[in-house]
Amino acid sequence: MRKIAYLFIAALLVATVAEAKQYETFDGQIYNGLYYQRIDIIEWGEQNGELPHMEFHIYSKDKPIEVTAVPGNSSGKPVLWLSYDLKFRGERICRKVVAPAHFREGDKLYAYKDSSFLEYDNIFFSTQQLKGKTMVPYEQEPYQSCSDEMASNMPGTEPAASAPARVPANASAPTPNPVTAAPAAAKPKGVGVDYDNSAVPFSF
Repeated sequence: MRKIAYLFIAALLVATVAEAKQYETFDGQIYNGLYYQRIDIIEWGEQNGELPHMEFHIYSKDKPIEVTAVPGNSSGKPVLWLSYDLKFRGERICRKVVAPAHFREGDKLYAYKDSSFLEYDNIFFSTQQLKGKTMVPYEQEPYQSCSDEMASNMPGTEPAASAPARVPANASAPTPNPVTAAPAAAKPKGVGVDYDNSAVPFSF
């Protein structure tokens, strides 16, 4: 009888873990019943005498995702506090990503967008002006923190009352490309909730 009770408790724990809320990662997979488009975050090194800058490749041409980035500091590391606005379903997600070493809290960021790529839109963030034939200035919205329990909010901010409500986990999700709709991978061991995108070494 005791053995049966232990088996029941073990099965209950496994079921609870399996149903736990997954940490949304922008890698073209489904989390909590919703599809999260792929976003590659890339730090480009010095080119033509320029300081490194950040690029966000957003694979969501049909459903635009707006990004707000604010330079700051976290545990002694330069970071960008990010707010992703998924206007097409009324959801905002806040994360942080490691920034180039020269990024400092309070720095003015120049933002640009390049929509000339077939598969993705490219959003640039730099501490100095950039030039490119297909780049246009990108108007960032004011940073708004997020209210969900997994958010990485910029210090000193509170979830805005006007922030879009999170979509229920049982809401219908867009049908993703079958090539990218593989089951969501488990979060790597030892990685905290500030981890952002498993495909990008610069994010955490």
